[in-house]
Amino acid sequence: MLKAYSRLQARINSLRTEEEGATATEYALIIGVASIAIVGALALLAPAIKTFIDETVVPALEGAGAGTGTTT
Repeated sequence: MLKAYSRLQARINSLRTEEEGATATEYALIIGVASIAIVGALALLAPAIKTFIDETVVPALEGAGAGTGTTT
């Protein structure tokens, strides 16, 4: 009985010193927080990007297509 108790105690102590699972959990938390930050930043920038595209890019593309000589 004492031998089984010693083995159990040794196993519990070895689990305390293993940090592989903790490292994976920490990386998962970092990735999750970074993902939330990226989504939040894109949500805040979306109106500015849409305005830029509507006011600058689309007119420039429409103007570039006018001189091609193609008719529809």
